[in-house]
Amino acid sequence: DIIMVGEMRDKETVAMGIEASLTGHLVFATLHTNSAPESIVRLLDMGMDPFNFSDALLGVLAQRLAKRLCSSCKMAYHPAAEEIKLLLDEYCEELLNTEAFLKDAKAGREAVYSLWKKHYASDKGEFTLYRAVGCDKCTKGYKGRVGLHELMSGSEKVKRLLQEHARVAQLLAAALEDGMLTLKMDGIEKVLSGITDFKAVRTVCIK
Repeated sequence: DIIMVGEMRDKETVAMGIEASLTGHLVFATLHTNSAPESIVRLLDMGMDPFNFSDALLGVLAQRLAKRLCSSCKMAYHPAAEEIKLLLDEYCEELLNTEAFLKDAKAGREAVYSLWKKHYASDKGEFTLYRAVGCDKCTKGYKGRVGLHELMSGSEKVKRLLQEHARVAQLLAAALEDGMLTLKMDGIEKVLSGITDFKAVRTVCIK
């Protein structure tokens, strides 16, 4: 009942995958694109019928791997307000496509910052980030990788845009309004969680 396709590169493979999904199978497949919304446009460019495709779509998960801070030597510190502002600027930059954020960017930034304080700050309102140091157990302060993820669900709004052959920016805006985090946004939340640092995130999330 479950089919895994190593990679979808051509029209024939994609068509077979969609046909299988429409007849009751759960189909997983990989695709090389830069983001989750771009994956939909890539498949449409291969000649897929947008109505069948929208019926079949459950979601698209994009992933990139960033360096993980070494747990043995990473150094904790309380960032200055300027550093938190930089992270907030980078995070909110991803939300500029959304209609709600454009209507009141100031309120949107304040809402994001309030959530950060709730989930990542101490009772005193202080954030704790970590620096790469380096020891005999790691490579220049990093050991292993952590996944940055961007999950775009096949909501009714996304499916309607898919049927209309919408552009990537429109699909991205719809997904963000549905609650999706972009790769960079997920990366910044992992920075605030102490798993990695912003240097590692920027390395894999440069547009």
